[in-house]
Amino acid sequence: MSFIEFRFFIFAALVALLYYILPKKVQWLVLLAASLAFYLSYGWEKLPFMLASAAIAYFAGRKIEAVREAAESPAEAKKRSKPVLLAAVALLVALLLYAKTGTWVLQSVAQLFSAGTALEAIVALGVSYYTFSLISYLADIYRRQDRAEKNFLRLLLFTAYFPKVLQGPISRHKNLAPQLAREHRFDYKEFCFGLQLMVWGYFKKLVIADRLAILANQVLGSPESYSGASLLVAAVFAAVQSYCDFSGCMDIVGGFSQCLGLELEANFRRPFFSRSASEFWRRWHITLGTWFKDYIYMPLVISPRLIGLSRRVRDRFGVRAGKAVMTVVPLAAVWLLTGLWHGTGWNYIVWGLYWGGLIICATVFEPELKKLTGLLHINTQAGSWKAFQRVRTFLIFLVSTMITRPGDLAKTGLIFQKLALSFQPWVLVNGSLYNLGLDRPNFLLALVCIGLLWAVSYAQEKGVCVRERIAGSNLVFRWAVYYIAVIAIVIFGIYGPGYDAASFIYMKF
Repeated sequence: MSFIEFRFFIFAALVALLYYILPKKVQWLVLLAASLAFYLSYGWEKLPFMLASAAIAYFAGRKIEAVREAAESPAEAKKRSKPVLLAAVALLVALLLYAKTGTWVLQSVAQLFSAGTALEAIVALGVSYYTFSLISYLADIYRRQDRAEKNFLRLLLFTAYFPKVLQGPISRHKNLAPQLAREHRFDYKEFCFGLQLMVWGYFKKLVIADRLAILANQVLGSPESYSGASLLVAAVFAAVQSYCDFSGCMDIVGGFSQCLGLELEANFRRPFFSRSASEFWRRWHITLGTWFKDYIYMPLVISPRLIGLSRRVRDRFGVRAGKAVMTVVPLAAVWLLTGLWHGTGWNYIVWGLYWGGLIICATVFEPELKKLTGLLHINTQAGSWKAFQRVRTFLIFLVSTMITRPGDLAKTGLIFQKLALSFQPWVLVNGSLYNLGLDRPNFLLALVCIGLLWAVSYAQEKGVCVRERIAGSNLVFRWAVYYIAVIAIVIFGIYGPGYDAASFIYMKF
């Protein structure tokens, strides 16, 4: 049951109705039943993996808390509870690795024994997202930043809460669980704001992302058949598509949760207005970035072994080299793992090294970059410089899109070769772009929608709350906006034969 199927609208309306008309004390049970039903709609065989992960986290969390409370000192508590934490995390990671590599392992074994059967591992829905949420839950208990859940069903609800189970966000138990346990009364304003956000999400997904995907998939899937200019346009479309697809889903689930009085963590904050690679990742998939910062980067930074290594390097090569170690090692680990989180192919490893290399270089050589800026007499506060930085960051993201989107590094290499040696700029003006999967009206509509997306994002970047502005407008204008938005989705959304209603890009992660 995808968020963009008609039966989901019926399902969501029924859930909201039961949520508010039944006694407040059973609201969490309504959400639990709805979440399990939603999960089962993808197949019963996926459910045991999620239940196993929730059970591991539940019992480990209870054990960690019990050990810490029984210990006579903080040091003893840490020493005795750490093995429990590590064992539980190892089991959770093992289930995640099975989901990531199980099919490859089974097929390799089948080939080894010359078995002709094509074997595929059962992959639990949303395994990457709920696994990271459960690991953070256990780590926070270990750090005394959260309390262990004493009711398994409540932890199961946190794990399987259906709006976030497909693509996140990667929620923290200490933020979401108290909201799920709290009783909520119907709030007309919050309900309307939630619906507005859902409509905007559907517009980004159905009208923009799925329209751009037609051209992007056709061209980047067969780069040998197209010129460099066509590939560049396809890469731009693919970049915007990935943003609209993922952030559109976040708007849909965030809006529905708001209708229920729940607030999910923000996962995007206008990333295409970023002025550097590091800022981009503070605005794109925010919950993944903060997870890696809190549970990988910071533990490495304060690790006695890394501090010792930094001191040895400092003593031998100088203070700056010692500081560089404290930057390079944690960031390299984070970005290698980030690449592997997205996929296990070489293209994802290269993708992680690409982003990690850029951010590491920008951090390590920051003094030289500032000096170069001064030598060139660049006014870093000028609007033109800020605009240049934003364009540069988008181009950096464009390159990363061309690393992963084609599917393998051979196609990526061919794309860069075409961009350098066979650009053919006349393709941009002779009408050839209308033969890449989108006819002239749909191509122009895509450009208009991208312009609208930019205008709304620009207003938000300037501090304008678009939803508040619409809500504060007169009745006629307000409802005109609502009707136009819904009609635009119905008329211009991509549907019909061959359309896969379940194809959210980040579902595969």
